[in-house]
Amino acid sequence: MTTAQKTEKSPPLLVPVAEAARILSIGKSTFWRHVAEKRLPQPVKIGGATRWRVSDLQRYIGPQASPPTSS
Repeated sequence: MTTAQKTEKSPPLLVPVAEAARILSIGKSTFWRHVAEKRLPQPVKIGGATRWRVSDLQRYIGPQASPPTSS
């Protein structure tokens, strides 16, 4: 397996605002408001791009968002 094939199958580490808002099931304007109020993780700036770490969003959601395990 090539490096390119490995990265294609890996989940993203950083996501844009639309994807970050979708992960949290809120609108983009609400997402931006919460970021401005410091209620959500702050973005990472890469060149001219603004992205959020998926791991930060998952920590914000917390363990209650984990899928239930089957017994």
